[in-house]
Amino acid sequence: MQNKSRMHWVVVMTMCGLAVSAVGLPVMTNGVFITPIADSLGVYRGSVAMHNTLTLLMKAVMSLYVPRLMKKYGFKQVIITGALLGGLSNYLLGWVGSIWLFNILGILRGIGTGMLAWVPLIIVINEWFSAKHGLVTSIVLSFSSVTGAIFSPVFSSLITSLGWQQSYRIMGILIILFALPAIIIPFTLDPKESGYLPYGSKELDEGGAKQRAIIKREENRDVSMYIFGLLFVFTLFQTLLIGVPQHFPGFAQTLDFSSDVGAVMLSVAMISSIGFKLSLGYVSDRVGPVKSTIIILALIGLSSVILWIFEIIPMLYVGAFLFGAAYSIPSVSVTLLTKEFFGRYNFTRLFPILAFSTSLGGAISLAAVGFIYDFTGSYAPAFAIAFGINIFNIILLLLMAHSSKKKKAV
Repeated sequence: MQNKSRMHWVVVMTMCGLAVSAVGLPVMTNGVFITPIADSLGVYRGSVAMHNTLTLLMKAVMSLYVPRLMKKYGFKQVIITGALLGGLSNYLLGWVGSIWLFNILGILRGIGTGMLAWVPLIIVINEWFSAKHGLVTSIVLSFSSVTGAIFSPVFSSLITSLGWQQSYRIMGILIILFALPAIIIPFTLDPKESGYLPYGSKELDEGGAKQRAIIKREENRDVSMYIFGLLFVFTLFQTLLIGVPQHFPGFAQTLDFSSDVGAVMLSVAMISSIGFKLSLGYVSDRVGPVKSTIIILALIGLSSVILWIFEIIPMLYVGAFLFGAAYSIPSVSVTLLTKEFFGRYNFTRLFPILAFSTSLGGAISLAAVGFIYDFTGSYAPAFAIAFGINIFNIILLLLMAHSSKKKKAV
């Protein structure tokens, strides 16, 4: 069986498509819809953002159940169901005009897209790649940001020319189309069932298999619930920030700039997030995941201050660029920190819980930022809170690193 082949990279391509369908389209581009829908329906922006919140909340819930569903029904069946449910519910959003229907369809969209990411993506990558695992993870997860960078201005333009209703229908169709490669191309969750070995791996002899089982049992005994609890809180708080860029179009309008300026800010954040996601794994290989994450947290804190204080377009673009780093923490950084603190064999058991935290934080963030504006008339408090969260999480990360080092020493 081959451990390096074109098929391995075909699987990567299909996972990139799922990242677009599950996160890139329904999450990363939704910011340009909030203000037009609120103005059209005459409701609060926070009320409109609630259906996005429910989408992320259901994605959080599904992250806990997807491993069981994949085991019971198979990977392909879960992907097909998720793509159809996510795409059709998004399509139907273009035909409704009441908040309660928005919320119901937001729930259904969350259930569907929750079957596509993040847990299934990471599980597939873990199964198919032994070598180049970090690089592949960064590439796949960056495609959610690539989608935001490309499609945010596209949908902003479509909303202006066609209206938000037709634009939502187009998004629904695209969600299904980008998931099609993973559905159509024949491959299994376990590469050996498709006639391949994980990329860069070698077949284990009986002694090697026994040794791996021994290591697995030892690592299962070494899980510190204190460190895991801190990591869960860290993940939850940091993910509270990912909804902020989705409000950049509305934020720009509060400063008397056009929505196009806000759309560019969102695109800049999405573009920079690609670089931050790709570089985080590279830097982590050299200085470790803890130090690399602290660097990213410092940059996000700086961006919060810039957006909080400055009201000129060039500085807003700088702030948006740096804020794009926020997307690299819940995806790449949390993945690396989980492996760093708990090892490879505990990853599959613990990561779905952290994925729940990731989606839960994002769910709270989208609506919370909208309501902060609704009741204060400004986005400044949101940036102030973002700064505080980054300082708090640096402290949490240092505590985790200290406890982990102390535990290893003992």
